[in-house]
Amino acid sequence: MPQLRRIPKAGLVGVVAGVIALAVVFWPGTSDPEPEVPVERHKLALMTSLPIYWPEGSDIASLVDKHSEAPWVRETLERRYEITPLDSLTGNEGEPAPIKQFERLVIAQPRGLSPADNEGLDAWVREGGKLLYVLDPMLTGHYSVALSDSNHPTAVGLIPPVILRWGMTLRFDDFQPLELREADYGKGTLPVQVAGEVILLEEFEGLSDDQSAARGNCTILGDGIAAQCSVGAG
Repeated sequence: MPQLRRIPKAGLVGVVAGVIALAVVFWPGTSDPEPEVPVERHKLALMTSLPIYWPEGSDIASLVDKHSEAPWVRETLERRYEITPLDSLTGNEGEPAPIKQFERLVIAQPRGLSPADNEGLDAWVREGGKLLYVLDPMLTGHYSVALSDSNHPTAVGLIPPVILRWGMTLRFDDFQPLELREADYGKGTLPVQVAGEVILLEEFEGLSDDQSAARGNCTILGDGIAAQCSVGAG
């Protein structure tokens, strides 16, 4: 496993800015960078370990306080979306899957997807769901909690089986420069630091028969920090 490196907080800006920029560019009806709050916003489910919905280091009192300051990325997204945070995509056995209530979902640096979540996410996308999956293979930035603390954002993002099933993986260069740089994501640029590269699985190690049948129609964008896919109806 690559050695964890502490890098200036600008790295965090790149990850969360990516959530906003990619949601704006790739989802219809969200092209205005500074829109007024619409009469009816799209419902959006969010699964993340990052301080996007709740402020970093929030306690119970601040979570229930309606007047507590929200993270800037949440405020920006809420101009377009009505956000619901999720801990699980599929919920408890015998209960309706939470993901079924939504047409749009952002998964950003999650703590991990269970086997049921992987299976449920695959089915949901194939049925027409719109997914933005943001993953940082080596999370940078400083946080108020220790790396060993369970509240710390996921430091090393791992490709879940469902992404491999769609025909993609992530390549990471341990020896890349530490400097913050601008990278092309296909329709603009984003600040990145110690970034991974999205690649098509067939270009890396070949596909099994099952993967060939299940893979999506994917295109690598820009400098390889993003990809756009059609999987079934989603």
